[in-house]
Amino acid sequence: MAKNLALFIDCDRLEAAFMTLIFDYLQNEGYNICVKRAYITKDNLDLWYSQLDRHYFRISIGNSQANNNMRLSVDVSKALYSGNYDSIAIASNYREFGVLASEVRTKGLEALCFYQFSKGNEAFLKRAYNIIYNLEPKNVSEQSSEMTSTGDMLDIFASALEGLDTQTLGEKIGDQTTSAKTTTRRPRMIKSTKATSTKATAKKK
Repeated sequence: MAKNLALFIDCDRLEAAFMTLIFDYLQNEGYNICVKRAYITKDNLDLWYSQLDRHYFRISIGNSQANNNMRLSVDVSKALYSGNYDSIAIASNYREFGVLASEVRTKGLEALCFYQFSKGNEAFLKRAYNIIYNLEPKNVSEQSSEMTSTGDMLDIFASALEGLDTQTLGEKIGDQTTSAKTTTRRPRMIKSTKATSTKATAKKK
């Protein structure tokens, strides 16, 4: 059975391009989006308007982010106590909305959070919400494809050694080791010479 959901988006703290990801997730998970409200300042309205208009959002235009924070909080509270919804989703990076999410969970409703990657906030969000969704996660698949496994590295190393004259390699390593020992001993000889000359000078005095 589909869950009735109220969706609230803090447009000033997210990029408009992520709207599609939010709707794809909610539709794939079987949510019935009953309420769609967006909170934005005039400076960002042009960036978001086409997306909000296409998805039939009710838009609240505030003079500042603080003003929008208050409006969003009031509307979430109204949705919470209306008894019409099973879930409430807040799309925002604003940490303080976690207080709202905790209240939502206390009343037995499901709290969802959509956010852009924000280092250090994940642990807090997990405690406040039932579900958190990172809109721009680190692309693990791309990283893993670029990294070479240990087994592959060993194969590459083995193929590089194939056909190499090990005797010549051993001689080279031996020559490098001998030269390294010689260079490390020279400073000691200089020190002992200086020490002897200093003692001799002291005896003459």
